[in-house]
Amino acid sequence: MANLLIRDINPTLKRQLADRARTHRRSLSDEAKTLIRRGLAAQPREVGIGTRLFSMLPDEWRGDDLVFEAPTDMPEPAEFA
Repeated sequence: MANLLIRDINPTLKRQLADRARTHRRSLSDEAKTLIRRGLAAQPREVGIGTRLFSMLPDEWRGDDLVFEAPTDMPEPAEFA
């Protein structure tokens, strides 16, 4: 079995992990492994750059309603012979 050492953990984060482990009646190590497994399982394997950028936008900016309207007062195009 391999080991993983995580250095410089914020004390608040460690306390939250310990509280969570206690709640679930697990060791600190088992709780960390469970959370890592869940986190990796929830991530899509291959995500395109567009999807990644779209996910960074706040919900109110998301949508597929981009409409580009052409102005109606455009002159007729020139005719070339």
